[in-house]
Amino acid sequence: MWQRGYGPAPRRLTIAIWLWGLALGLGGEAVAFAGDATYAALRAVDPNYAALRAVDPSYAALRAARPDGRVVPAQGVVLVRDAFRFEFEQGSFHLMAPVAGRTVGAVFIGRGRFRLTPASPAERRQLTHFVGDRDKLEVLDDSFEELVLLFTDDTAQEIEGLPPRTAAGALGAGTAGGGPPARPAAARGTADPHAAQVCERWLKRQRKDFRLNLQARLLADLLGAPGPGSGVFLALFEGRKIPPALAAVDPRGAEALGLGGRLGDEETVLFAPALRQSGIWYASHRGDADVRRGGPPARQVLPVHYKVETTVQRNTDIQGKTTVRFRVLAPGLRVLPIHLLDKLRIGAAAFQLLPAPVAESGGSKPPAGERRTEPVAAEPAAWQPVALIQEAADEDAGPAVVFPQPLPRDSTVLLQLSYGGDSVLVDEGDKNFAVEARTSWYANLGVFSDRATFELVYSVPEGNEIVSVGQEVEKRREGRQTVSVWKSDIPIEVAGFNYGSFKKLERRDEVSGIALAVYTNPSTPNAIRELQSLDLPGFGRVNTTRLAESALVDGINAARVFTTFFGPLLTKQVAITQQSQFSFGQSWPSLIFLPYMAFLDSSQRQVIGLARARYFVDEVGFPEFAHQWWGHLVTARSYRDVWLEEGFAEFSAALALQHTQGWGAYDDFWSRARKNVLAKPPGNVFPNNEAGPITQGFRLATTRSPAAYQALVYSKGAYVVHMLRMMMRNSDPHATDDRFIAMMKDFTATYGGKQATTADFQGVVERHMTPKMNLAGDGRMDWFFRQWVDGSEIPHYSADLKLEPDGEKTRITGKVSQENVSADFRALVPIYLELDRGQFVLLGQLAMKGPATVPLNVSLKLPKKARKAVINLHGDVLARD
Repeated sequence: MWQRGYGPAPRRLTIAIWLWGLALGLGGEAVAFAGDATYAALRAVDPNYAALRAVDPSYAALRAARPDGRVVPAQGVVLVRDAFRFEFEQGSFHLMAPVAGRTVGAVFIGRGRFRLTPASPAERRQLTHFVGDRDKLEVLDDSFEELVLLFTDDTAQEIEGLPPRTAAGALGAGTAGGGPPARPAAARGTADPHAAQVCERWLKRQRKDFRLNLQARLLADLLGAPGPGSGVFLALFEGRKIPPALAAVDPRGAEALGLGGRLGDEETVLFAPALRQSGIWYASHRGDADVRRGGPPARQVLPVHYKVETTVQRNTDIQGKTTVRFRVLAPGLRVLPIHLLDKLRIGAAAFQLLPAPVAESGGSKPPAGERRTEPVAAEPAAWQPVALIQEAADEDAGPAVVFPQPLPRDSTVLLQLSYGGDSVLVDEGDKNFAVEARTSWYANLGVFSDRATFELVYSVPEGNEIVSVGQEVEKRREGRQTVSVWKSDIPIEVAGFNYGSFKKLERRDEVSGIALAVYTNPSTPNAIRELQSLDLPGFGRVNTTRLAESALVDGINAARVFTTFFGPLLTKQVAITQQSQFSFGQSWPSLIFLPYMAFLDSSQRQVIGLARARYFVDEVGFPEFAHQWWGHLVTARSYRDVWLEEGFAEFSAALALQHTQGWGAYDDFWSRARKNVLAKPPGNVFPNNEAGPITQGFRLATTRSPAAYQALVYSKGAYVVHMLRMMMRNSDPHATDDRFIAMMKDFTATYGGKQATTADFQGVVERHMTPKMNLAGDGRMDWFFRQWVDGSEIPHYSADLKLEPDGEKTRITGKVSQENVSADFRALVPIYLELDRGQFVLLGQLAMKGPATVPLNVSLKLPKKARKAVINLHGDVLARD
C-alpha cells in the first residue's frame, strides 16, 4: 500500500486543522462489536453458516503453559542461533508444561549474557540508531537476569543435555564425542512462585506490548510437525541496553511471526516494541549478509480467488464475508494466519476441501482427431466448521484458523470467514467518509504477496455509492440498499474502495488507451464546515467539482507520459477519487485516492497556513498514478526492494513535470530531492543520508532518524533512476531517451504481474547499459548499485573551468575534483557548455574514481561562442553543494 503524506504542518497551524484531526477521530478509539454480538448478527444475516466456538485444545494448552516444576541447572549452557548467542552463566531453567508431548518453553532466572554479531555493516549501523556507539559498535553485548524461551526446535534437548530429535520427532541416540554436554536430569518439584511470576509478566508483555500471538506460531509447528532443527526459536528478554525485546530465528521468515507484511524471507530478527526505541533492531538471513538474495517468505498457501461481500450499515458499521479459494503449497498444513483489522471480530469460519477435477475419459490422452473431454469437477464437500484463533482486539489479536486435519499438499480449499465491526469507516459528515482500514478491511491471506482475482460485492445505504478496484459489472436496488458488484479478472495483490456521495467526470484518452474517471464529493465535510464557521477572510467555499477537471487533465498527462516511457498497463481504466482525509494520497490497482488538500485552491491553503504544501498538492497526483506501474504492475518483493515502487513513482512524477512544465521544473524537482536527502530535519540526530542504505527500507525511520525513510526510499530512490536516465541520455549523441525507455519497458515486460528485487532491476539495467557506463570494466553495474542502493556515500564536486579562443576553435581548460568518497567510488560527471543564455549542450562525461582531481584540456569547434562551462547541470549525479 502506498501513502504519500504532507509532513509536519507549518507553525501557522490553525485551530481548524486541529478540528480536522478531531473529525478524523485521531486519538479516539471506536468500539468494536463484542464477539458474541458479532456472531449473532452474522448468523442473522446467514443462518446456514456454521461457526465453531470451541478452541483448539493444543492452542489452549500453549496459552496456558506455565512452569510445571521441572528445573534444570543453567550453568555452562550456551544457545547459539545464527547471529544470536545466549550464554547462561548462573541460574536455572524452569521448564514449561509439555504440549502435545513436547516441551516448548522455559523460564530462565539467574545471570546471562547476550551477544549479537551483525551480518553486515548496514545492520551494524542500524543497531547504533538504538544503542549509540556509532563509530565503535562491532558486536552488541548485553546482560540479562531473566528470559522466557518459546521454541519448537531442539532447544529443550540442548537445555537438558539430550541428543537432538530424529526426523520422526523422537530423541536420537547421540554420537560419541558429539552433542551437548550431559547435565543432571530435570528435577521435578513444585513450580517456583518467582518463575511463575516472571513467566506471567513476560507473557502479559507479549500480549499487550508486543501484540504478537507467538503461541499461534508455535501451534503451526506442533501440528505441522517440522523436521529436526527446522522449528522456531523465540527469546523474550530485557538487558541494560536493550529494552524488552524479542530475539527470533524463524525458518519461515520473520513475517510468519506477525511482525508485518513484506518482510521477505529473512529468518533472524530482533524486535523491540518500546515507545522510544521501537522497531526492528536487526534483520538478516541466517548466516548471510547479502540482502539481495532474498525472496518471499515460504508460502503455505497460494490464494487464487476472493469473493468479498461487504454490507455498510448505520453509516460506519460493516458486516463482511470473505470466501477465498486457495491452493495448499506446504505439506501437513493445519494453522493458517488471517490478515484482518484487529477490531473486526470474526464470528464464523468454515471450509470446504474441493475435490480434484477428474477427466471423463479417465485422464488418458485422446486418440488423434478426437475432441478432448474437459475435466469435470466432482460435487464439493459440505462446509465444515474450522477452529478459530482471535484474541482481544487490544492485545495479540492476529487471527488464524486451525483445520481439523492436515490439508493435502496441492489440494484446493474454500475458506469462508464472516466478521463485523465499526472501525473501517469514519463518518466525516454530509456523506463524506474516510476508509481507515486500508488493507485490512476484508479478511485475506496477505496483501502485496500473491495475486488473485477478485469479486467484490458492496451493499450500502441508498444515496451513497462505492468506487472500487476492478470494473463495475452490476448495480441494483435491494430495498433501501444499493448493491454493486465489481470484478477484477486480472490478478491483483490488494483490494480497496472509496465510499460516499460522488459526482463523476470521465474521459477516455485515445493516446494512452486508458479510460479515466474522477469522482468528487460535492458536499461539505464537518472539518470544512468548522473552517467556514471561523469566517476566515479568503477561505470561502470549497468547489471540488471545479478542481475535478484539473485532476482529470493531470491524470491524462500522467497516462500519456508513463505509457510512453514504461509501456502499457494490464488494466485500461483508472478511477481518481477524492478522499476525506486531509493530507495524503494512496493508490490501489485501478483506483487512486487524492487527499482533500488537493481540492483546496492556493489561496485557501494560504489562509489556513499550508502555503508550503504547494509542491505536495501540485505533484501528489503524478506519483499516485505512477503506482499503477510501480507497485501494481511490478511489485517489490520485500521491504528492502520497496524503493522500486516508491522511488520509481517519485521519479515518474519528475518525468511528468518535465513533459508538462519543462526542464526547469524537472531540475527544480531534483534540487529539492537532493536537499531532502542531505537534510537534518527537526527530530533527526544526524542527516538523512547517514541513516543507512536504501535497502533498509521502512527501518530507516527510527526515533533518531524519523525523516530518513521518506528522504532515502522516496527521494534518493528516485534519484537513482534519474542518474541512470542521465547516464544513458548523455551517452546518446542525439541526447534522446530511447535507450532508457527500452530499459524501462523491458523491466515492465519482464516483471509485469510479478514481484521484482533490486538484483532483478540491476540485471535489466545491465542488458541496456552503454559502453561508457562500464566503469569497472566487467560489463556489470555492481559499482553503481553498491554505491547508490547499498551504500550511503554522497560525493562533493568542484570545478575550475575556463574557455578561451583557440583559432577557429574553443579551448576548455581546468580541473574537476571529486571529494568525500572512498577509494573505489566511481562516477560519470557530465560537463556542459552554455551557448546562448539558458541553452546548454553536453561536452562529455568525465569518468572519475575515488578522491581525485582530473585535469581537462580540450579544443573543439563550436557552432557559436560558448559563455561558460559547468558540471552536473541537471543534477546528473547526486552530490553535496
